[in-house]
Order: sequence, then structure tokens, then C-alpha cells
Amino acid sequence: MELQTALTHTLYAQLLEEALSYEVLIFEDGVVGSPYVNISNEKRYLYWQVKLPDGTFRRKSLGLETEETKALVERLIERKSDIQSAIESLKTTTRSFVSSGGMSVELAHFRVMEWLARAGLFSKAIVVVGSHAFAALGNALGVRWGNSLKTTDMDFARPHGIALATPVSDATLNVEHVVKAGDDSFFAVPSLNIKFPATSLMSRKSKVKIDFLTTIRHKGDTSPIMFPDLGFAAEPLRYMDYLLGGPIVRGLLVGQYAIPANFPDPARFAIHKLIVAQERAAGFQTKVQKDVTQAMALVEALIEIGRDYELQEALAALPEYGYGKVAEKIRKSLTLTDSPAQDAVEGYLAKLTD
Repeated sequence: MELQTALTHTLYAQLLEEALSYEVLIFEDGVVGSPYVNISNEKRYLYWQVKLPDGTFRRKSLGLETEETKALVERLIERKSDIQSAIESLKTTTRSFVSSGGMSVELAHFRVMEWLARAGLFSKAIVVVGSHAFAALGNALGVRWGNSLKTTDMDFARPHGIALATPVSDATLNVEHVVKAGDDSFFAVPSLNIKFPATSLMSRKSKVKIDFLTTIRHKGDTSPIMFPDLGFAAEPLRYMDYLLGGPIVRGLLVGQYAIPANFPDPARFAIHKLIVAQERAAGFQTKVQKDVTQAMALVEALIEIGRDYELQEALAALPEYGYGKVAEKIRKSLTLTDSPAQDAVEGYLAKLTD
């Protein structure tokens, strides 16, 4: 872990402000359409049509062709031009940010995120977790990680029965159709129980895997939860309610340009990693080490920038989720690291368990 330069941190703040300003313009449903004319009974009727991911079109009637409706079409076309200008501006700032030391995701992953963002996924109380959250939180904290970013997985989480402090769109989308429209090599990964819906998508070509996760509804019930407005299901996981229950960070998925998204609280993200590392099966030791490495990098970063109190708050919040007896899991994960922050976490645990 190393601190980013003042220039990089300043460029991140600029990029975040710019991306949030352009968010509605770029990702608002319908603005990527085109005009369509239908002639009926020798009269011309204007429509604005949007091609859907499944190849069909949705057309919104603008009415009989008049000076007013033709002017409306012109404004919509101008807005499309505004979108391209906004994206070009974001690309310019993004290149400066990455060149100065900012972290970005792989192009294949960013393309999938872009398809989903344009379909409205990130207006659905989705929280990005996993390694992409790790990279995004590093940028938000003003630090740069080492070699812990490589991944083929893209993890999206959404709470069940927990309200996030973010607005949620009531529009519907079909996640599988959106992804397949961008890359038809993606397929829904069958669940081990054939009665359960899929919770993952994977590309035969790029091997990129998309996982949807959620919180457990009832103790012991790990059956997938279907989200009708996503047209897809999510896998309930233990400790996910703790991870998603803290403050939500508004940050950026950085690739060719920057997409605003929601991320977990960095302190809870770190503690969650230390806990779930001990939940993995014996054959996943590489992932266990990756969990611990990312967790301790975040711990070190929070201590370095003077936000270690957030770690103490994150630990203190565990009992309210029914996870008061996880200290041993955390301590076991700490034996797998030589991080200089190991003693600090031990100290916080000691205060918690005294």
C-alpha cells in the first residue's frame, strides 16, 4: 500500500464530481434512442425508439409530425450529442487520473459494467463488492494497492429487507439479456440444485464471471432470492447483512471513463474479509490469502490516513447483527499475515472482548 500523490487525489475528486454531474445525462433510460417515423392514413407520426438488449424496440409516441414534435426530436438528438461530449470529457479526466497513479479495472470488466450501468443496474441499490470494490475504495481513500487486483469475478450485492440510503429506480431490466446483448458468449451458470434459479453469469470467451449476492432472509435459508426488477436471482450469504449494513460509499468504477456506483464501508469491508476468509473450503487457500491481504491493506490505509476509529466502530457493530462470536475467525486470519497493522487489529479485538 502506498499513498497516492496529491495530484492523483485531486484528479480523483475532479473525476468524481464530473461523473456525478453527468450521471443522469449518460445513464438515464431512453436517451440513447433514435427518431422513427410511421405513416398511417397519409399522416406522419413521430416516435423515439430505443433498442432493447433482446433486440426488440420500445417506441414512445411523440405525436403527429408538427413543428413542435420535430423540435422535440431535434432536442433529443442534441441530447445524444451532449452525452457523447460528456463521455469524451470523462475519458480525458480519466486518462489524466490513471496516468498520475490512479487505479482502473480491466477493459473486459469495464465493458460489462458499462452495459449494466446504461441499463440502469446501479440505480437499483446495487453495491459493488469483491476486488472491484477493493480497487474503488483505494481510489476513494487516496491509496494505491500492489498486485491484489487481478480477478475474473465481478461481484454485485443487493440487500434483502434492508433499506439503503440511496434512491431506487422502479424501472425493470433483464440482467441476462443486457449482458448477452453485449457478449453472446455469456451464459447463466446452473445452480447445483436444479430447482434453484441461476445467480451467476459467465463468459465462455473471456471467462469473466458475474455473481449476484444478497442477505439471508431467514436463518439457515440459503436458497436464491429472485429480484423481479432485475430479472435475476442472488445468492444469500452469511455476513452480507453486516457488510451492507454500514455507511455506503459513493465512488467510481474507473475504466475508459468513470461510472458512479455504491461501495461498502471500507472498515466493514476489511473486517468482513477477515471473517469470510475462514469460511472458505480447504481447497480455496489462494482466495483465503487474497481475502486477508486485501483486508490488511485496507486496515493499513485507514490507520495511515487517521481513520482507524472506523475499524473500531466496524468491530463494535458485529454483535448487533448476531455475529458477536467471530473474534477467533478474525484472529485466525491474522496469523496468515505479517502486516504491520496486525497488532492494531488485535488491540481493537481485545477492547471488544474485554
